[in-house]
Amino acid sequence: MEPRHLCQPASASTHPSQQQCAEPIGRPLGEVVTLQVLESTLNCSAGEKLLLWGRFMWRKLCGKLSGLTFSSRTNILVAKLHLVWPGSGVLLGYRSQPAPGTFYRECDIQLFGPQGEIVSPLLSSAMMGVGGCRVFISVAPQARIAIHALVTHMGPRTKGTNASYVSIRDAHSLRTTTFHGQQALYWESEGSEAEVEFSQGFLEAHASLQGQYWTLNPRMTEEPGAQPGPALDFSPSFGRKEKEPNTY
Repeated sequence: MEPRHLCQPASASTHPSQQQCAEPIGRPLGEVVTLQVLESTLNCSAGEKLLLWGRFMWRKLCGKLSGLTFSSRTNILVAKLHLVWPGSGVLLGYRSQPAPGTFYRECDIQLFGPQGEIVSPLLSSAMMGVGGCRVFISVAPQARIAIHALVTHMGPRTKGTNASYVSIRDAHSLRTTTFHGQQALYWESEGSEAEVEFSQGFLEAHASLQGQYWTLNPRMTEEPGAQPGPALDFSPSFGRKEKEPNTY
């Protein structure tokens, strides 16, 4: 289990000083992250706290944290720390392991990085009846996501289970935008994670989407003392390739 200090120590001042920082951990699809609190010196009465979130998970913690273990439900886990007093902090350890169960499909893709390309998959026999394919995008915690893409070669618009469309879901606000027909589309997120879904009808119609995503600054300025999230520093992970734990 790799140890990591969450937030570098502030100055040697003994006066209160607001500080926030975040540590994101990203793994290939089909894995989960297990995080253990090795040491904790948080001052709960001063409002210091540890936040953990990911897809389908949100925890706000303080108190006696040392020795506690938490597991994500998916391949993404973000730990965010809010500090008030110099010298406070948390030492975390984490590891990854195969998920006991997964809601991912074989054609799903995970993208990490401040920018990248989005391309719809080509229909294969393995994709028949899977219910569509998805691209998951994760960027630094304080950033937002912009997507610009061109949809072409759309077949006849149908309804029901064979409907041909592209949808984009904001994992932060849970807002979903659906696009029908051939068009150039532009979309922005509220948070740092997005999910692009190509419907089964889209794949069967041999439609195509080609585009790019990049990061945007947050809409609102962080509180004084906030630190920007770390840059995403490793290549996109596709499918279920085994890799050592990484932060992004």
